[in-house]
Amino acid sequence: MNHELKKDPLEEPVLKKERVYSGSYLSLDRLTVRLPDGRNAEREVVAVQDAVAILPVDPQGHVRLVRQHRPAIGRTLIEAPAGLIHPGEDPAEAAKRECEEETGFRPGEVRRLISYAHAEGYSTGFITLYLGTGIRETGPLRPDATEFLEPVVLPFQTLRDMVRRGEIVDSKTILCVLLAESLIVPSSGFRVPS
Repeated sequence: MNHELKKDPLEEPVLKKERVYSGSYLSLDRLTVRLPDGRNAEREVVAVQDAVAILPVDPQGHVRLVRQHRPAIGRTLIEAPAGLIHPGEDPAEAAKRECEEETGFRPGEVRRLISYAHAEGYSTGFITLYLGTGIRETGPLRPDATEFLEPVVLPFQTLRDMVRRGEIVDSKTILCVLLAESLIVPSSGFRVPS
């Protein structure tokens, strides 16, 4: 029996890669690819570091969030704490660190919800989402030097309703809420299955 993997007929092999821009956060590459029908085409790809986001929830069902302006879309959003994974850093530890820096609270336990490509049509980036429980206050916010945040605390049910009404628009927070919803037992706090 032949167990060789068949070539994906939709694959677009990269023939040439040119770095067009390098910045502190992202780089832009222009790729020349071979299309499945044999023609060549160009693709523009944004190369970024992978990231994490966390939904920190206390035993009373309150979620610690941040309010932050996003110039790319010209709006100030309510979001789950999030940030880049440092080189060599464990993603779960990165989620705890980002939560502590942006909210002043650190989760004792984290549960991985999902890892996904957040802009797969043009970006290399993946983001891993976590539910954080057992949160404890650790001190004042410690955002990055150019990061301006306001802490926001909302009951989980209120946040869930905001997602359903379209008031929360960033994918990481929407997915955190929808994926964590089945883990939350409103009457008795939270159960995080093992």
